[in-house]
Amino acid sequence: MKAIQLTGYKGFESMQLFEVEKPKPAANEVLLEVKAAGVNFAELELTKGRYRIPKEPPFIMGFEAAGVVVELGARVKNLKVGDRITSLVSTGGYAEFATADATVAIPIPEGISFNEAATIPVQGLSAYALLKLAAKPQASETLLVQSAAGGVGLYLVQLARIMGVRRLIALASSKEKLDVLTGLGADVAINYTTKQWTDQVREATEGKGVDVILESASGEVGDQSFKLLAPFGRIVVFGARNIHDTISPEKVQQLIYKNQSVREPSRHWRAAVRSARSFWQPSAVRFSRRGTLSPPLANWP
Repeated sequence: MKAIQLTGYKGFESMQLFEVEKPKPAANEVLLEVKAAGVNFAELELTKGRYRIPKEPPFIMGFEAAGVVVELGARVKNLKVGDRITSLVSTGGYAEFATADATVAIPIPEGISFNEAATIPVQGLSAYALLKLAAKPQASETLLVQSAAGGVGLYLVQLARIMGVRRLIALASSKEKLDVLTGLGADVAINYTTKQWTDQVREATEGKGVDVILESASGEVGDQSFKLLAPFGRIVVFGARNIHDTISPEKVQQLIYKNQSVREPSRHWRAAVRSARSFWQPSAVRFSRRGTLSPPLANWP
């Protein structure tokens, strides 16, 4: 089969097309004929050696994929040949075939394309876990989403709106992105590259600050966001850019003084898969013709 392998850490030039042996599914896995594969920020960082996994090059790229089940492992009972699924893949999604753990594979509902479904396992479930299992925003709270025009961010904005979050503030870096976010339901969309962006957030919250911050950006934007957190507020930190961050003594003092908290969602992924299986069915949420989430129900499983 044909596959794109990462041969080193020199960027895109290290991604090369090879002819490799088709993988065989283990007892609890399925073999997937790949129809679409996701491209995530972590994978872009991986090509430059800034995001490491327990493999050394060469290996097949791609964390998530969508396609059709063509072979079952000996112990697989929940799927059958011909099923349309999307999942994290163990052998790499940038290939004609890939293997996936059957217990975390998500059936693709009717009306959702392979391209759309391929964004669910990493970006969609990351957003779901951030909101449902880590941040847990209440309908009365104000939510700030950093990097809201990214893959996870776009899901966060739409899912937060489905949850009924009272006030949703989205950060992005251009007018085009801000327009998209407003169209997806953000109450306020703010360009964080301007000097006045924190003042705009304070104005949008009537000086009270933000109850929940979903932080994917470190550095100055992260530091400024921290200062916008309201008393009893919480920050959920995620994303490859935050992996080496530390909390300064000044931030710890703020957390204690204002009864605030910092959370991280990484341990929640499998729980998110179990919880999200029903969420991605047509009765709960669907993709509209323009590629956005369109929920007939506001129920949150």
